[in-house]
Amino acid sequence: MFVLLIILLFYPSIVISDSLPYAEWAHYHMLEGTYRLNIPTPLLGYSRDKLSPGKLETTRVTSPTSVLRMFITMEPLLAPPESVQQSFDSTESLELLNHARFWVTDLNKKFPNRDYKATVSDINGRSVFIPRFLRPLPLPQLGLTAAAAAGGGADNQMQCQQLARFVSLIPFLSDTVIFPGLCDIWETSDQFLHTMSGDDEEHAVLLNNYFLTLNKNSWIAIGVSIYSGPCCFVLTKEDGQRYPTCWSVADGRDASTIDTWNPIRSIYLLANQENIWANIQEQDIPSRMNFDVGKAADWRPFFSHSFPRDTLPWTSVQPNDLHYEDTRSDDAEILSKEISHILRNKMIDWREANATSWHHVCQKHLEEIIKRKEMEFIRGSTINGADIEPELADFQKTHNITGFALQMPYTTVQAIVDTVYSTNIFKHATNEIKFALAVHVHPYPNNILAVWIYIAHLTPK
Repeated sequence: MFVLLIILLFYPSIVISDSLPYAEWAHYHMLEGTYRLNIPTPLLGYSRDKLSPGKLETTRVTSPTSVLRMFITMEPLLAPPESVQQSFDSTESLELLNHARFWVTDLNKKFPNRDYKATVSDINGRSVFIPRFLRPLPLPQLGLTAAAAAGGGADNQMQCQQLARFVSLIPFLSDTVIFPGLCDIWETSDQFLHTMSGDDEEHAVLLNNYFLTLNKNSWIAIGVSIYSGPCCFVLTKEDGQRYPTCWSVADGRDASTIDTWNPIRSIYLLANQENIWANIQEQDIPSRMNFDVGKAADWRPFFSHSFPRDTLPWTSVQPNDLHYEDTRSDDAEILSKEISHILRNKMIDWREANATSWHHVCQKHLEEIIKRKEMEFIRGSTINGADIEPELADFQKTHNITGFALQMPYTTVQAIVDTVYSTNIFKHATNEIKFALAVHVHPYPNNILAVWIYIAHLTPK
């Protein structure tokens, strides 16, 4: 039996999407947190309540458009799966492996529920020291402006957001699918870009290595997310920055450690190309943690005075270069037309006995709008946008118009069809309604694609 308590902070009657991780239920026997909902913006036909003037106007950060505060527990409680201690061949020195074993064992005595690790398995089944996966790597060409590519200030932040977006578009696939019967496997970044699929470790390592190229103070972090349970993500903290930034590799979004909608619930471990630090604070909630890794009372380093790094030189397992292939815009355009054709036919099938008519003038406007959506999404400029697209304002004078834009990484056409079907926008038992549909596929290097779908229906006033 599930016991469910939901508190809605902002809840428009619209299409929202989210998923709840079984892994966290099994580990904690409950889910609790503030969830940032994936809501298309703007939402045609809906308006957002404006916050009244007050202290909210002067706060350091602006909350996302819609969040959901939720508490879920279950009865009976599920027994968490036992962790399996595995031993593999390794090219690491015996001295390092012995210290890693002692270091993790000693930490687990005090914090048995935290996932500490110093070595992971590569695709050949060999144990590899985590920092050997981390080093600066060449950036993909993402069409940045000259100012952004040069870095600095807001342009540097824009570049980080675009790189995070690029990494999040690479399909996610669990190691249990890629390597059935094996433990958690870490691919190098060139292997990851070749297979074009991986779990959060590969995504986090690649994004971290991009940030290192930008000379950012960057770590990969191991902890727990309210969205996916056990996770790996990227944490950055610049000189003078009071609170670190957590970068989710699942959606490319960033959040401060003190933001209530930060999806990271716990942080156990930080690693860069020099060392690993284990969180030994009583608290593992980011907003309550100290992130000064030099403070011995809060963080235990792998390398220390008693076990210095200088005696154990190593080389990175990452390549010196990454191979990027241009994705042909013509191919992306062909795919856009194919997706549009399939969705139109599906809409007709889903509406069964009702006629399906298309509003071609509105559709032309949607096609213009959809092409700028990718850059708006990266900049975050849609978060506090207007309730109506400027190009569609005239339609509101003569029509009731309802619709939204959907965005997703490209995996399969069927996944796109399923997403559109789940919105139920086609469920209107009338022949007076007209639909408008636009599809845009934004190409990134290595055939990484961002898919945008704008769909709306119109009825005369």
